[in-house]
Amino acid sequence: MTSTYGVRELYGGAMTVELPVDLIDSSDIRQIPDHQEVFLSPTTLTSVIFEIDDYVPASVTQPSPSPGPTTTTSTTTAPDGTTTTTTTTAVTQTIVNGTAAAPQQSREELDAEAAKVHFTDVISPPDTLASPLPNPQPVQMADPSLAGHPAYMLAGNINSHEIARQPTTTTPSLPTAGSTSSSSPSATSSSSSSSQHRTSLVHQFLLLIRLPSYSTDLCVRINVPVKEFVEAGQRLGSSSDSPATQAMILEEVTHARDVFAHIVRSLAVRDFSLFNA
Repeated sequence: MTSTYGVRELYGGAMTVELPVDLIDSSDIRQIPDHQEVFLSPTTLTSVIFEIDDYVPASVTQPSPSPGPTTTTSTTTAPDGTTTTTTTTAVTQTIVNGTAAAPQQSREELDAEAAKVHFTDVISPPDTLASPLPNPQPVQMADPSLAGHPAYMLAGNINSHEIARQPTTTTPSLPTAGSTSSSSPSATSSSSSSSQHRTSLVHQFLLLIRLPSYSTDLCVRINVPVKEFVEAGQRLGSSSDSPATQAMILEEVTHARDVFAHIVRSLAVRDFSLFNA
């Protein structure tokens, strides 16, 4: 899949980026929150979302520090009247995932945890992570306006749950014995419907750019829902894990990675007062 890229203005020109020219600006269709810019694929359910978020501080990503050593004193009295005083000092450690937490984390570790916070922040029940998130990878922004700011890439899968309504069925109501009604069975029919819970995967690519001096985290998300390709494969008689279905998914995910790479190379801030608004 080959796309033609062109420069798009974001937030009234305060930022610019290169995106496929055929992406649809969602604000032309519906109202978008002021802190977001949303672009939609014209042929698939893939979306690209730019988001200005509050800076995730260390207090959110770092475990609470240990309260320090605690001292306990106990006194016992022997039958002969002798007293013995025992003092015990205990050191408490914060345990994270079964291991003792380090007293302090490096900036890179805090930034990586912040990326995970932003990734999971958009997951609302009943949606869940499909698997544990990998470690975010540092990336180098190309434009001078962002080159000096730490940036990270994180990719993961989300289980998306939805309720699918089954087709409504109509059951004729037959006249009871002795009924004198002249109505036809269809005129006194009853309808019933059922719902089915479905789970599908959404691939998400997250770019986090940290702007601590502006108390801002700039996030870019590319969401690739898989269900449309699974459904397309089913219409062709293929299963969700068939080579044909997987090829369609791989093509869209590869395209999303290409869009992501263009964003890293071209995203620029033209007016930093945007983050003071």
